[in-house]
Amino acid sequence: MKFKVGDLVRIVSSTDSSACCGQPAVIIRIYKADPKIFLHNEKENRKWLEDEGISSEIVYDIIYDGEVEEAVRAEWLRPFKAHDA
Repeated sequence: MKFKVGDLVRIVSSTDSSACCGQPAVIIRIYKADPKIFLHNEKENRKWLEDEGISSEIVYDIIYDGEVEEAVRAEWLRPFKAHDA
């Protein structure tokens, strides 16, 4: 497990993996499941997972910008550092 409940993290930019975007998020749950890129479209999510060769793995639920984001992959997150603020 890369993160633990309560950790502050930053979300990696979808266009530049060396950059983070938005405000910090907090880890609220850790479990094994299929990651979700399309939160409300299970069919497209399944297709994306198959196309990328991704299966169930450790994922994180986070609170980001007042909303719960489910099944976030560890590679989409970076630890928050105080100098990031």
